[in-house]
Amino acid sequence: MASQFLHQPRFIHLQAVKRIFRYLKGTPAHGLQLEKNISNSLTLISDSDWAGCTTTRRSTSRFCIFLGSNLITWSIKKQSTVAHSSTEAEYRALAVATADAIWIQFLLRDLGIYLSTPILAKCDNIGAIHLAHNPVFHSRSKHVALDYHFIREKIAQGDLTVSHVPTAQ
Repeated sequence: MASQFLHQPRFIHLQAVKRIFRYLKGTPAHGLQLEKNISNSLTLISDSDWAGCTTTRRSTSRFCIFLGSNLITWSIKKQSTVAHSSTEAEYRALAVATADAIWIQFLLRDLGIYLSTPILAKCDNIGAIHLAHNPVFHSRSKHVALDYHFIREKIAQGDLTVSHVPTAQ
């Protein structure tokens, strides 16, 4: 949130950054644990808050990618356009996360590590999951940019599996 004001920071933003640094200084024992793991599976969990920004009404995409049980990357970013529906916002978040996971898969292959299973994508929006699995392009989905439909191609090729994860988990 603080990085959104880098181009024109004010005193209140400096105070927020100082508070972040004080929190980090006070929690040196917290961190991410990496476990030795024999699982070569890539799992991504994506989410979006539809029209979450009160000034621009843009959604915020967020995702985490795990190699086995280890978190290896995450991202939180405001979407570049305003979504017409929560399904569109979730589908765009899923598309960005999938692109990142595919890049990681190529990187792992270059390192000689091959995935034992297709990438597993988890999403909490049933509409976005149906849109990913349904090869029919209809009027309710035409507002979603075509470049996001590569998810369908990855599912058809067997490189990606999309499943539902309840919001409560």
